[in-house]
Amino acid sequence: MKYAIILPCLAVAALAACTKQAELPKTPEEVVKAYQAYYDQNRFEEAKLLSTAAEQKRLVELAKMMEEQSPDSTQMTTVFLSIKCRTKGDSAFCDCRCKDQYETYTTEFVLLRRKNNQWRIDAPKEERYEYNNEDIEGVVDTLFDLLDVEQQQQQ
Repeated sequence: MKYAIILPCLAVAALAACTKQAELPKTPEEVVKAYQAYYDQNRFEEAKLLSTAAEQKRLVELAKMMEEQSPDSTQMTTVFLSIKCRTKGDSAFCDCRCKDQYETYTTEFVLLRRKNNQWRIDAPKEERYEYNNEDIEGVVDTLFDLLDVEQQQQQ
């Protein structure tokens, strides 16, 4: 008789535990740390929960690239030496000093506040290089000089 009461209670408790969603981190600092932990371990689906639509697209592409690699070779361990976040309206800018297996470096995370007041990591802006004509002409000249030297050596 005891088991008839205990077993249904355990089943209800287990069901409640399974259906309860994990609470998302609240502050920009917490979001950065959680996102980086997921990213380091190639857990891109979880990282997408903390990302804007633009960053989610980037993570999908990254996940495709990582599928071709050995899982052990792509996993990192990032330690945050410092995080300093400043907010301006619905944006947050977090300057971080980090250390992984290979180096110590600084990076910036940009977060945007979205629905339900949740902070989300935004995709980094693409670096654009602007070249002037003199730079391009200099590179072309160097390439032609190298070709001339190579042709002279072959003769």
